[in-house]
Amino acid sequence: MSPKPMHSTLFAGAAVAIALAISPAASAAESNVAAADAAPIVLAQVGAPASSAMNNLAVDPDLGAVNLRGVRKAARQGPDELRRYIFRTRMMYNFDYEDWAPKP
Repeated sequence: MSPKPMHSTLFAGAAVAIALAISPAASAAESNVAAADAAPIVLAQVGAPASSAMNNLAVDPDLGAVNLRGVRKAARQGPDELRRYIFRTRMMYNFDYEDWAPKP
């Protein structure tokens, strides 16, 4: 233990205060230089591919009841994904595969 703890506390406090006082000025000076030299950001947007007729519905199926959103999404992805989803959530929702499977 130091015999003069007040001196070390004051020194540490002064060091933190100086660091905080310098940091905004340094970061502001660097950001102006970086902004002048930076190239503009260009974004490219690509639409989602329309893989099935279910994607082109007039009414969004996700707007319905919240507990049906997952099973509807799985049904749009195909019978295997629907089967997996119904098996994973069988104890929560008690869905039946025949109720949601595509009809021939």
